Amino acid sequence: MIIIFDLDGTLLNTIDDLGYACNYALEQTGYPTHRIEEYPRMVGNGINNLIRRALPEAERTEENILRVRAHFVPYYDAHNSDYTRPYEGIPELLQSLKAQGHRLAVASNKYQAATEKIVSHFFPGIFDVILGEREGIERKPNPQIVYDILSSLNFKLEGFSQLSTFNSQLIYVGDSLVDRDTAANANVPFVACSWGFVSRQALIEAGVSRIIDHPAELALDIYIHQSILPQYDAFDGGHRRDHAETVISESLKLARANNADETMAYVIAAYHDLGLKIDRELHHIHSGEILMADNTLRQFFTSEQLLTMRDAVEDHRASSKNPPRTIYGAIVAEADRQIDPLTVIHRTMAYSCKMLPEADFETLYQRSLAHLHEKYAEGGYMKLWLQSERNVQGLAALRSLIHDEPHLRTLCREWFDKSKAL
Repeated sequence: MIIIFDLDGTLLNTIDDLGYACNYALEQTGYPTHRIEEYPRMVGNGINNLIRRALPEAERTEENILRVRAHFVPYYDAHNSDYTRPYEGIPELLQSLKAQGHRLAVASNKYQAATEKIVSHFFPGIFDVILGEREGIERKPNPQIVYDILSSLNFKLEGFSQLSTFNSQLIYVGDSLVDRDTAANANVPFVACSWGFVSRQALIEAGVSRIIDHPAELALDIYIHQSILPQYDAFDGGHRRDHAETVISESLKLARANNADETMAYVIAAYHDLGLKIDRELHHIHSGEILMADNTLRQFFTSEQLLTMRDAVEDHRASSKNPPRTIYGAIVAEADRQIDPLTVIHRTMAYSCKMLPEADFETLYQRSLAHLHEKYAEGGYMKLWLQSERNVQGLAALRSLIHDEPHLRTLCREWFDKSKAL
């Protein structure tokens, strides 16, 4: 697997050396300095942007930035390891990942010479590719740095713009919203770390889904992305990897809102539909069996936690008449609902088409209409256990469509015609 790491705030706590270098450069050019603890909010988009934020607002011209930079760079080159240190657990994590055969890369907005020097100093022989800010290449969050890393590792660029099996071979790890946006722009999975320059709460408020609190936790994410999520690629259109990833994202939000263990909710969501590879009718039971049989999970969870997770997986199914046994079952069940009206309609038609591949539109439409009434209309078997705002609003909108049959028929016809044209 290829694991791309941000540098400052992810692998290394560089803030003191950055702050001292910036203060030195500001002093040399006659500008006021800042307390070191103020610098975390200034970093993240390269040295020029750090200097821009450090300058008085009225002095933030390109000419002044370059004057300050002329003092910053030589000072930082000589002092970039004075106070900088790896975060606790990072050296051990990198050594373990390297020993397991993963390919490791650094993607930084620090200028290239400093990036290479500091990485080689603290992590000699660990990284396969080390890229920083380079002349003529846009900085993160532009995804070019990700593409350049992959090209250096002999991966072709075709297909990077779409979610594919390739993404089971790649994770991007960073501490900032710049990193989140870089990963999103490159369309690769992102894992945020909470020990860096952006607080966990700020990451949550910005909508970041998966956040880890210690480097050792990354091993679980690597396993999920490499070995579990790719299994969804073989399922029907309504249960592919994008569905699993949405359930994961929603489960993490609900776990935070209900003070539940995020990592348990994360894994429950990742496993909740794996039983589809055995049998659809009892897939929730088989999913629980698969979870319990996975010895890798025993490295991360106690037997009691695994039993709770199994129960939650079993309880997620919409047709279940009984309420979930735990908050974790309620979380994954609510996350699995994903009541976006148009998505529900398309998925229902897709499943009808899978069951009756030779049927004409009218047959498929009538089957889908009956299912929508049975599951989602007033009195339908689908229940919202946590009544999340997203699903409550989505269900109301969906019911309105179900009762507006001319409009519903038009939407189904549009899906049918498009699917036949593919």
